Amino acid sequence: MQINFDIAAQFTSAREGRYQCIRTDAGNWTLGQIGQGNLVGTMRGISAPVMGQWLGNPTMVTSSVMKSITDDTFKAIARSLFWRAINGDQLPPGLDLLLFDFAFNSGVARAAKQLQRILHLEQIDGDIGEDTLEAVLHAPVSDVLLALSDKYVRRLQDDLGVASDGIIGPGTLKAIKAQDARLRALIYACASQQEAAYRSFKGFAQFGRGWLGRLDQRVEAAVSLLTSVPALT
Repeated sequence: MQINFDIAAQFTSAREGRYQCIRTDAGNWTLGQIGQGNLVGTMRGISAPVMGQWLGNPTMVTSSVMKSITDDTFKAIARSLFWRAINGDQLPPGLDLLLFDFAFNSGVARAAKQLQRILHLEQIDGDIGEDTLEAVLHAPVSDVLLALSDKYVRRLQDDLGVASDGIIGPGTLKAIKAQDARLRALIYACASQQEAAYRSFKGFAQFGRGWLGRLDQRVEAAVSLLTSVPALT
């Protein structure tokens, strides 16, 4: 939802650090690979390649430019290159923040394609357009539930007040329908796939605890947004 951008941007900004310049971090190099381009650092979660994209020329990105990224610049980049890229204004509340923060943290294409796979779309192109938005609202909940990990099946069941046995049976399905919890299930399905992605990343042994902690906070914020507005029909 359009009104949620500021909420989502604040959530992300609060979890990103200020200036850092680490030689072994590909995001600190202007061409996005270690040793490629210039080592200029990262600021407010804006990587050197993203800043090059924003300026239209990676050679314009210097350490001074990175250090000068203000909160207003962060928001402008976040809205243009991440929020709009996932079509955040058209997504349901909660799902918008969940996809935005993951896209900012791990890439727009990865976030969008995950959603499309969860919805069982024929075309997995990373473009959250009309077909994807339609599926977000109307794809069968049975398809969505296939993407849930055991952890999030149990969390969904706890939320619904049914037996937390990790099995999606008639009781769970009935409760989802009765409580209009389809979008909640979609949020948990996305969270399941985001966790799986983090665990597959090369740096998980070093950074995984922080990534999963951020995911937990992201899911909590997403569910809070979902439950703070009337259900979509």
